[in-house]
Amino acid sequence: MKSKTISIHSSGNGFIDANQETEQMTAGLPAEQSLQLCLITEEMISLFRSITGEVDNAEFWLENEEGKFTFHLNVHQKLGNIQYNQLIQSTTSKENEAAKGFLGKLREVFVQALSVGKDIDMYYNSSDYSRSADLTDDVISTPKWDEFERSVLLSLADNVSVSICKGIVDLTVTKQL
Repeated sequence: MKSKTISIHSSGNGFIDANQETEQMTAGLPAEQSLQLCLITEEMISLFRSITGEVDNAEFWLENEEGKFTFHLNVHQKLGNIQYNQLIQSTTSKENEAAKGFLGKLREVFVQALSVGKDIDMYYNSSDYSRSADLTDDVISTPKWDEFERSVLLSLADNVSVSICKGIVDLTVTKQL
């Protein structure tokens, strides 16, 4: 069964809808399992948003096949090298799933060598950029918060993968109950 596709915006629109959609998809499960799946949704969107920054065209949906839940977050966005590496480090395999086979790996080398998005990297390292976090920087610093979100997501999920190809980023999380 597939959920509705929810539009996610960096302004916060869609976050509640994605969580409500997860709650509907997990209705009938024990409360603890439902809570875990809702937490996966929350941490997935929060981590993605903190790494990619301003996103206004992301789509979230959830699939359930015989107790295997697959969460999808898809966006058309160019990533700088810093963003790219942070997103890859958030995965189980620490690899770009789109870079399979000889041609995929060759494309990956060219993308990294050409430094697509150097201007984006400069922006994300500038003082003008502040990542959004659920806690203030007084409580926990942003890089530490990103690490915390990453560790929570990786500990709850069975697998976290990312596919980055031609400006399309697809973050996929699976959890078997």
